[in-house]
Amino acid sequence: MKALLLWPVMPTSFWSYQETLDLAGLRSTNPPLGLITVAALLPSDWEIRVVDRNVRFETEDDWNWCDLVIISAMIVQKADFRSLIQKGISLGKKVAVGGPFPTSVPEFALESGAHYLILDEGECTIPSFLEALARGEERGIFRASEKPDVTQTPMPRFDLLDLDAYLAVTVQFSRGCPFQCEFCDIINLYGRKPRTKTPEQILGELEVLYQMGWYRYVFIVDDNFIGNKRNAKVFLRALIPWMEER
Repeated sequence: MKALLLWPVMPTSFWSYQETLDLAGLRSTNPPLGLITVAALLPSDWEIRVVDRNVRFETEDDWNWCDLVIISAMIVQKADFRSLIQKGISLGKKVAVGGPFPTSVPEFALESGAHYLILDEGECTIPSFLEALARGEERGIFRASEKPDVTQTPMPRFDLLDLDAYLAVTVQFSRGCPFQCEFCDIINLYGRKPRTKTPEQILGELEVLYQMGWYRYVFIVDDNFIGNKRNAKVFLRALIPWMEER
């Protein structure tokens, strides 16, 4: 299977830092961590390309090459998200979608024509999606009744990124938040009980980035880094000697 993973265009805003990026010769602030985590959850014998459309647009060759298109999105990306779904369909490709926006508003993806909705957290729903593909099912909606153990989450596929295009790279130590702010949907998406990776796990991700030559900013994109203070302190104590050695 040849899978093209797409991250839609983010609209320009104050938070785009476009002028700063232009001055630094960069294309985007952060890479799509969720999408490269999805890539790590796909079968090892699949061929995978990741295209962040904030860095470059996919080519005609990318579309011709792939058998399956997987698109992840947040709500601010909805316009480009819809256009990518419809382009994939027009080219005769199977289109699967996931991420925060489809999980929160699945009807938008359905109305746009997506064949497969891989909702909630991929560790739980990608296996069901893969089983449906193997059975030859043409459509499906895959949801999870529980939250995954993130200590079992594989290493994100940092190797699929053009790291030099970004201001910072991203890692995730935990998911979920114990608070219930009215304006925030994190507890609906990831729950109120923070789930953390092990210190060894996250240091392993940092080491891979270091060995790939990344010595610049690392953004820890947790919903609430100190949601589990005990585990956060354990990680930070392990991080200090790792940093000192480098």
